[in-house]
Amino acid sequence: MDLVAILMDDIETARNARIECGKMASEHMLTLEDAVVVYKENGDVKLDQAVNLTAAGAMGGAWWGVLIGALAGIATGGAGLALAGMAGGAAGGALSGWMSDAGISDDMMKKTADALEQDKAILFIAGRTGAPDKVLERLKPFGGSVVTSNLTEDADKKINAILTGETA
Repeated sequence: MDLVAILMDDIETARNARIECGKMASEHMLTLEDAVVVYKENGDVKLDQAVNLTAAGAMGGAWWGVLIGALAGIATGGAGLALAGMAGGAAGGALSGWMSDAGISDDMMKKTADALEQDKAILFIAGRTGAPDKVLERLKPFGGSVVTSNLTEDADKKINAILTGETA
């Protein structure tokens, strides 16, 4: 997984860039594992996460619970097992989602954003792409500069050059 954190001029620009990342993911241009907009509000660092893991886990668990409960209900003739399975699956899935820290570490994002100026934002993107030049071209209108990444220094320079409109 590649990680890039881009300092943006404002929160809305960072959110719009995240939406664009989501569009690229739906077009199979980018495999997006996480995308988080981080900003400060009244001195506190806020994480605007694209995916609520607890809700996603509950929904997935509920569907598995319904399926297993329905199969058990068919086998035993008890229709109530589907509802019980849904409730149990939702609870288990929510707990699993809440306990997992899939994606970018919240602690790392908060530490990175600690010195962030009011009204600025950092877009953290974790994922992979086979078409980095196309992805960067789509992100270019949002501007910004790399704050941190796990890419090479040359890759960071190239990203910054493209986002600022300079020649790479």
